Parts: sequence; structure tokens; C-alpha cells
Amino acid sequence: MRLFEKDLIRRTIFNCAFFVCLVIPYFAIYTFLPTILKATHLNNDSGADLLLNGFLVLGALIGIWLTIKLSRRAFLIGSFAVTCVSLIALSALPESATLAMIVAFGIFTLTMSAFSNLVGVFPPECFPTEVRACGVGLAIACSRLGSAVGTFLLPLGIAGLGFHVTMIVLATVLLVGMIVSIAWAPETKHLTLNEASGG
Repeated sequence: MRLFEKDLIRRTIFNCAFFVCLVIPYFAIYTFLPTILKATHLNNDSGADLLLNGFLVLGALIGIWLTIKLSRRAFLIGSFAVTCVSLIALSALPESATLAMIVAFGIFTLTMSAFSNLVGVFPPECFPTEVRACGVGLAIACSRLGSAVGTFLLPLGIAGLGFHVTMIVLATVLLVGMIVSIAWAPETKHLTLNEASGG
């Protein structure tokens, strides 16, 4: 219950919300990457699958560097914005624009993989020592629920709504993550753990 007291409730909601908004499109898209590539006609000898998986690895490495160099807020908010715009572009591009779709998908993949590093940094920095484990645990539990829901609904969405509308829905999830981050994300860089957690 300490996590929902007046001084911590915003941090609790922020960490749960940003984590959920990050993992829903991440898990949904990359669990069903072959289905996504087929829906966009990028699975025919384009090497898109290999390229995107390479971007996942590269993005994780770049993300470590960006986590060190950028402020937490700027990295998080900017990444939500880039991934949101990338999915909107992906949904708006015609299927004939193969190169443009690969570029949009590549930017999304690189950015998504990079700022996923923040899920291991932000939650522990946001909670005081006495509730840190509970706060991080709650954020992770919410994210697992979000990833399960997203993974379950994505193929249903593509089948029922079509690829383009489904991408807009996922972009909306990222937009919500950005808005929550703008409103409530604390800046924890260059602070001691005690200072960052509000202790």
C-alpha cells in the first residue's frame, strides 16, 4: 500500500504505464514478426527479417550508450515519439513502397530495442529502498500482463482490422506512453539513488 500513498502514487503509475506501453508493441510485433512481414509483403527475398533482427541487437548496444549519455526523461520521451511516428509511417505507406517500409520498420526496431534498456534503470531509481523491490516487481508484473494481452490481440487485430489499423492502434499505445512520461517521468540522472527515489 506504500506504493499508492500520496508521495509515490505518480511514480508507481508512471513506471507501470511506461513499461506496459513499451512492451505491448514490442512483444506483439516481434512475436509475430513473420506474420507482420507477410502482411507488408516484406518476406519475399528482401532479407528484412535478418535485417530487423540485426537492428534489435544493434539497438540494444546503442541503448546502453544512450542511457549513459542522455537524460532519462529525454531518452524515454524522445524514443516514444520516434517509435510512434515510425508505426504511423508504416501504416500509411503503400505496400509498393518496400524500401520506405523497411526504413520505417528499421527505425522502429532500432529505437524500440535501444530504449528498452530503460526498463532496467528507471523503475529501481524511482522507488525508495524500503519499497524498491515491490515497486519494480509491480511494474514488471504489469508489463507481463501487457505483453500477454498485446501478443494475444495482435493476430486478431490484423485478421479483423487489417495491418494498417492495427499499427495505428499500437502507435496510439506508444503515444499514451509518451504522454504519461511527459506528465510524470522524474529526471533521475546524476542523482544518488536516495535522491532519485525522493528519499
